[in-house]
Amino acid sequence: MNENQSSSFDLGQLFRLCHVIRWLLFVFLTVQIAFFILSWAMAGPVSLGPLQLHINPDGMTDNAVERLGNVQRLVGILVGAPGLLALTHGIRHLSATLSAFQAGQIFAMKTIGHLRTAAGATIAAVVLFNLETPLRNLLFGWIGGGESHAIAMDITSHELLLLLVCSMFYLVVGVMHEGRRLSEENEGFV
Repeated sequence: MNENQSSSFDLGQLFRLCHVIRWLLFVFLTVQIAFFILSWAMAGPVSLGPLQLHINPDGMTDNAVERLGNVQRLVGILVGAPGLLALTHGIRHLSATLSAFQAGQIFAMKTIGHLRTAAGATIAAVVLFNLETPLRNLLFGWIGGGESHAIAMDITSHELLLLLVCSMFYLVVGVMHEGRRLSEENEGFV
């Protein structure tokens, strides 16, 4: 390392990165909500010139969605909505965490609470999204319609990795909270 270079981290760079990530979170959530709405509202693929865009609920094909009655579509929306709401809640709190970072409140109790809530809501969203397809198929079977729906649950390595990362965030939040507590305790002795 050059003697003229500083080894300290540029907080301005961190604040700019937080701003970019907040915008990416907004775009991600907007796309997720749009896909959720379109997957239940559209009947068949959308043609975009020579391309066809297929947007279907997880575990369903174009034909399966088209054959659903209004009651089954409503049930599908109601079963999928809790996962989307948990994801929305988690992203809102993650955005609030990044906003607090930008304000320089990195170890504030409010920031720690937002990060803890974001991690917990994201874990809840992953679990709810994994339960969505089997629960939806179970309810479709009870409602009827002459078609049987297989009850299966898929868990991918990506989802397991997301659960691991969220669990690590929970651990980091615990360390942040303990560091804050020790800092306040040490201030009392000075």
